[in-house]
Amino acid sequence: MTSPNYAALKAAMATGGQYAGMTDAAVLSAVNAATVTQAVDIPISAVTQALALGGLLPTVKGWANAPPAVAGSVTQEASTAAATFGFIVGPPPLFNSLQMSVPATATAISGMVSALVSAGLLASTIADALLGLGAATVSQASLWGFSNGVYENDLIAARALS
Repeated sequence: MTSPNYAALKAAMATGGQYAGMTDAAVLSAVNAATVTQAVDIPISAVTQALALGGLLPTVKGWANAPPAVAGSVTQEASTAAATFGFIVGPPPLFNSLQMSVPATATAISGMVSALVSAGLLASTIADALLGLGAATVSQASLWGFSNGVYENDLIAARALS
């Protein structure tokens, strides 16, 4: 568990800060509202559920052993992406989660999904649903380590920092 970052809260309320000049009530409302998009890891169970609900889970699992042939709109990139997704969902699953919180991994996964969509192997609605699992909307307070939100006493403590 992360300790609350009172220094960040103080800086945000200081002159030139994001919440400068706001009333305490306005600061509390702003920092406690879920308005910040953050990348989160996607459990493989959520990936398999999204694929199952889209009717694609058996197809995707089959790609591990027999990826789509390179022809027409199926590029080598799409074929490789299909095989990789087949291995990812298993059985057994290759990973516990897709680490979308790691920028390089998020970029790679997004690229593979785009290749599958471009090749017509994955509907854009399912792709959007899958990639959407990798984002969560959280409060600024939680990013600063205030797991239960910022309260008036926290504002007082932040301002008291030297």
